Amino acid sequence: MDAPAPPPHEQRARDGEAERPPLVLLVPYPAQGHMLPLLDLAALLAARGLAVTVAVTSGNAPLLAPLLAACPSVAVAALPFPSSSPLLPPGTGENTKDLPRHLFRPFMVSLAALRAPLRAWCDAQTRRVTAVVSDLFTGWTQPLAEELGVPHVTFSPSCALYLAMSHALWRRVPGPCEAVAFPDIPGAPAAPWRHLSGLFQQHVPGDEVSEAIRRIFLCNLRSACFVANTFAALEPAYVDSDRPLPDLASRRVFAVGPLCDAAATPPADRGGTPAVAGARVAAWLDAFPDGSVVYVSFGTQHALSPAQAAAVADALARSSAAFVWAARAGTAVPDGFEAATASRGLVIRGWAPQVEVLRHRAVGWFLTHCGWNSVLEAAAAGVAMLTWPMGADQFTDARLLAEAGVALPVAEGADAVPDAVRLASAIAAAVGKEGDPVRERAAELGRKAAAAVAEGGTSRRDLYEFVRMLTNLV
Repeated sequence: MDAPAPPPHEQRARDGEAERPPLVLLVPYPAQGHMLPLLDLAALLAARGLAVTVAVTSGNAPLLAPLLAACPSVAVAALPFPSSSPLLPPGTGENTKDLPRHLFRPFMVSLAALRAPLRAWCDAQTRRVTAVVSDLFTGWTQPLAEELGVPHVTFSPSCALYLAMSHALWRRVPGPCEAVAFPDIPGAPAAPWRHLSGLFQQHVPGDEVSEAIRRIFLCNLRSACFVANTFAALEPAYVDSDRPLPDLASRRVFAVGPLCDAAATPPADRGGTPAVAGARVAAWLDAFPDGSVVYVSFGTQHALSPAQAAAVADALARSSAAFVWAARAGTAVPDGFEAATASRGLVIRGWAPQVEVLRHRAVGWFLTHCGWNSVLEAAAAGVAMLTWPMGADQFTDARLLAEAGVALPVAEGADAVPDAVRLASAIAAAVGKEGDPVRERAAELGRKAAAAVAEGGTSRRDLYEFVRMLTNLV
C-alpha cells in the first residue's frame, strides 16, 4: 500500500512556503499508566511536524525529561499544583503514585482548578493553540477548548471497549445491580457490578466529588473525536472507523497503538535505570528454553497483601515453572522463598525492565493485573497472559484478552487471595503442552501488533488521518 501523502503544512514547507505548524496542547493525567502513552503520542505528533506543548504541574515536569531529550521540539507548560483545594489535605502529592487510594477521586476533581491557569497560559502565547488533546480523566479541558474556539480531542490510555463502557455508565448512571447491560455496544455485553470501575461504584448522586467526576466524562462526549492506545486486531468488534460506537456519541475513534511500539520508545525512556538491571535479567533468562518462563508483575499501583504475596510465592514454588517476579515496593516476599527457588526463579525489587523481559525469547507467559499498558506490552511481545484483574479498567481488559483467546483467568479482585494449589496447577498447565494453543494465538497477535504500527498498518493509517485532521485546523 502506498504511504499517505504528507500533511499539507509539510508539503507547503517543502515547496518553500514558510508557515508555522499547528500548535497542539496535550494535557495528561498525572498517573504513570496515563502519562506514558500520551507522551508517546506527543513524540509521534512532534515527529510529524506538529508543534506540541505538554501541560503538567511543576511537580510532574521532571517526568517529561526522557521525552524532551528524544524530542527537543516539544515544549512544556508547567502549572502550579492546586494545593489549596479543599478536597485534598495539605502536602498532597502531584502524581497518583504518591497518593493513598481514598484520595484518587478528590485528586481527579481538584485538577480541574488548573483550567484557569491553563487558559492564562494560552492567552499569553504569541501563537494560537489550534487543538487540545487531553486524557479522558481531564475532560474539564473540553470547555476550555470551547472558550478558545478550537477542537477538543479525548485521549484514552485504555481500550476502546472500556472507553465506550465507561462513558455509557456516566450517561445513564444505573444503580447497583447484579449486572449492567450495554445494549448499544457490539455484542451487547453485560458486566457484573463488581467489575465496574471504582470511580463509578463509588458514585453517590448529589455528592460534590461524584457529580464533578460525572461532568468530566460527559464533557468528553462533546469532543471532536477520540484517540485510543489500542489496535484493530486486538478488539475488532469495537474499533471500526465506519461504525463509530453510539456510546461515544458516534464520534470517530482513532486507534493508534500500541503506542509503546509506534513511538519506538526505548525502555530507558519509560522510567527506571535499565542498563544494569536489564543486562542482569537478560543474562539470567538466557539459560532457559523458549517460552518456558513466567513473568509476574502486578503494576505500580497495587502492592500485594502479605496473604496474596504468600499465595503467589507458594504457587510459584509448587508449579516448578521458571519465573521472574517483579515485586513492587511494599510486597512482602516470604522469607526463604528466594533461596528455595534460586535455581529457577528471580525476584526483582523496585523497577523492572518489563518491556525487555517480555520480549526475551524465554518468556512465554505473563501473570498480570491486566493494566492496559502491561497488556499492550505483552501483546506486542507475543506473550500469553494469566489474568488477575483487580480494578479500574482491568476487568474489561481481561475480557478482551479472553475474547482474543490469548489469556487464561486465574484470579480476580484487589482483595482476592487465590488458592495456591489451583494457581500452581494453572501455571504448570500454561507452560506445558496445554498452554501451546494460547501461546500460538498470542504470538500471532504480536505479529498483528507489529503490522498495525508499520507503514500501511491500521494504527499507522489512523495516526496519519489524525495528524491530517490536526493539520487542517491551521
